[in-house]
Amino acid sequence: IIIAPGETFSANGFVGKRTKEKGFFSAPVIEEGKFSEDFGGGVSQWATTTFNAAFFAGLDIPEHKAHSIYISRYPFGREATLAFPSVDLKIHNNTPYGVVIYPTYTDTSITVQLWSTRFAVGQQTAINKSGGCGDVTVTRTRLFVDGHSDEDKFTANYNCHPPPHP
Repeated sequence: IIIAPGETFSANGFVGKRTKEKGFFSAPVIEEGKFSEDFGGGVSQWATTTFNAAFFAGLDIPEHKAHSIYISRYPFGREATLAFPSVDLKIHNNTPYGVVIYPTYTDTSITVQLWSTRFAVGQQTAINKSGGCGDVTVTRTRLFVDGHSDEDKFTANYNCHPPPHP
């Protein structure tokens, strides 16, 4: 996928509804705060990995949603989920260069690389959390190639009393 300068990539817009016919498998999902099954196994792993690639590349992330229940394999407060059509991951190319989203995978891992001319670097500079649940705010500081910097914040709200996993 190439995100042109000034354009916004939408995960749901690109992939569409996850279905068996498109090759997706049934897998556990969190729906309305409860565990369920639906097609789209691996989508949250891809969304979280893509979110983090954009986070550290300093790209704008105008839309994302963390899971409502903390999943320990994901970075606390720095993760993303998808649910078609309403819960989306959007990445805005705030650079003057094209950005290529290049995912690869094995049977046990997924990697998402972003290829472009460096425009900014993001780093997590703070996290405000209340244990393993509740409100979490992650602060990202971006350093741009022209020397200026800025900060933005990403929030998650984890259910403190999740239902038992089936």
